[in-house]
Amino acid sequence: MSYPPVIPANGLNFTKILHSDTYPAIDPTTESKHSGHAIFITGASSGIGLATAHSFAKAGASYIGLASLDPFPSTITTSLHSAAALGNHPPPKLSILHLDVLDQPSIDTAVSHISATFNAKLDVLINCAGYMAPGASIAASDDDAYWRTFEVNLRGTYRVTKAFLPLVLQDTAGLKTVVNISSVAAHNLRCEYSSYGISKNAILRFTEFLMAENAEAGLLAYCVHPGAVLTRLAESMPRDTLAGLKDTPEMAADTLVYLTQGRREWLAGRYLSCTWDLPELLAREDEIVGGDKLKMRMVL
Repeated sequence: MSYPPVIPANGLNFTKILHSDTYPAIDPTTESKHSGHAIFITGASSGIGLATAHSFAKAGASYIGLASLDPFPSTITTSLHSAAALGNHPPPKLSILHLDVLDQPSIDTAVSHISATFNAKLDVLINCAGYMAPGASIAASDDDAYWRTFEVNLRGTYRVTKAFLPLVLQDTAGLKTVVNISSVAAHNLRCEYSSYGISKNAILRFTEFLMAENAEAGLLAYCVHPGAVLTRLAESMPRDTLAGLKDTPEMAADTLVYLTQGRREWLAGRYLSCTWDLPELLAREDEIVGGDKLKMRMVL
């Protein structure tokens, strides 16, 4: 019998209704309310991170911090102000920062800047920065590229979260929310991309520990698969794989904005996918809590 004998469950079909694009129930201009909220997003110069910033602007976020190692579009300020206008909101106060999630001084500078600019307030931290090594078997992999995947995806998420956590927890009336971007790859066995899958799997457990250690302080931590979105990170994947990356960044963005607009203690500490229908998911609270579902567990 070939290995593995059983295809691992990845939860893609957890809800009966699935999405590949945004939909009316999560429209940030009508269904999400973030007025007065302060948001900080890493990996925000393109793709999912950039789309998420625009979605928060549409939902009326008052402060939006965007950080990335890569350059931002020259039109970033204008486009975010236009996004806010779509939701009939005033322009958000913006902080656009160069940030290396592996450089502690860079992170410390970002924390100080955001604290000063956002009046010592941060409601939602979204760890969206990521990296994927080019496909290669473990035996044929490049040591540096393989390990950089862990450095960016796991160590970067850890460092940014640790640094910003006091600010997230400081406001007693705040949302106190951290969202870690994971992937369905955490549950799959895709050969030649083991470093990515393992690092994203580790983020699931990191999120659970983060929640367990800070629940009494009011933290809500979520681990989220954004969907199969064609981003810069995925550009080195095989052509047939790229052809299947048809989910839109707007779907992921609008899901994150809808999810974080209020406090859902029962859902925190769990994994969810942006392809799942949110109204259906939220209606299954009793099932999810009663069965302690959407967490990593050994099957015996």
